[in-house]
Amino acid sequence: MEQIPQSSFLYFTGQGSDKVYQVHLRQKDEGWVVDYGNGRRGGTLATGTKTSSPLAYEAALKIYDKVVKEKTTKGYTPDQSGALYTSTDLAGRISGELPQLPTLILEEQVARYFDDPAWGLQEKADGENRLLLIEADTVRGTNRRGLFVDIPQAWVGGAHLPAGRTVVAGEHVGDAFMAFDLLERDGQDLRGAPFIERFTHLREVAAPVPWMTVLELELSAEAKRARAAQLLAAHGEGYVLKALQAPFSAGRSTTSLKFKFNQSATCEVMRVNAQRSVAVGLRDEAGVLTDLGNVTVPPNEALPAVGTLVEVRYLYRYAGGKFEQPVYKGQRPDMAPADAVLSQVTRIKDRSAAMDDDAA
Repeated sequence: MEQIPQSSFLYFTGQGSDKVYQVHLRQKDEGWVVDYGNGRRGGTLATGTKTSSPLAYEAALKIYDKVVKEKTTKGYTPDQSGALYTSTDLAGRISGELPQLPTLILEEQVARYFDDPAWGLQEKADGENRLLLIEADTVRGTNRRGLFVDIPQAWVGGAHLPAGRTVVAGEHVGDAFMAFDLLERDGQDLRGAPFIERFTHLREVAAPVPWMTVLELELSAEAKRARAAQLLAAHGEGYVLKALQAPFSAGRSTTSLKFKFNQSATCEVMRVNAQRSVAVGLRDEAGVLTDLGNVTVPPNEALPAVGTLVEVRYLYRYAGGKFEQPVYKGQRPDMAPADAVLSQVTRIKDRSAAMDDDAA
């Protein structure tokens, strides 16, 4: 069993309460401990430990899992809205399904795809990549690593869902599911079909589902440019360009390309500072953690523990330096430590050149 730190951040809203509970499995001395914090959201948390002394990893993990299960049974949820989530015994297990992940492109590359009729454009929703596996009245969700995860209770059951096995790809945003692709429909495997055909099926499947929204597809050069400009003006996350005739393929794709208006990176928390901020870092090719600076954690967010993966938006990075204007976007439980690497950072400025620009 791989011995890695774990953290859960749970929320409860209702009955006049707005509470947060966080529990951390972390290494201490030669063993592992389970610490917790709880209290009013945005306030100072009362902290304590579930282990009086360090334990073996397996023993500490059992205590950690028990605490999380007890809290979710009492109505706590991982969603910050406090919405009820399913609690499945499959959570954390391998599903056998992996999503398609778009490849990042630069601004100077996008024009050719706007003008190419073989490519369409969809909004890039600012959520977590999610595949939904629907069969009869059962709905299960998976993350970008192919692991089963809990989903909002409102997504489960209902006559509007397909009866046969259906697999939908999209983004989990708050309590909504923003769909962008369809892999199976009523037992029919559509992975080998062109994307434009899969998208037609998607619109038909999603139409009667109240919590599912389809991310519309723009096809003409004029419509693609107009939608991109609209998303920029609305401070959107960005957009994804799709090859219309391409079949579905799991993993990193060259037929699905993303452009983000702002840069962001999945970072590792290096330390927790006194004034509601954390120091974040990324690992270089040798595995050495590089300090990228401090980022403030908003009052309505729980302070992440050391070792937690978080998303940080930034303007750019000075060569050899830290992030400029970093903004805390939240935790990334769907990412693995191997994802927090320095190669994510592509918008880099030379400090001397920037000073020359300012002087000019």
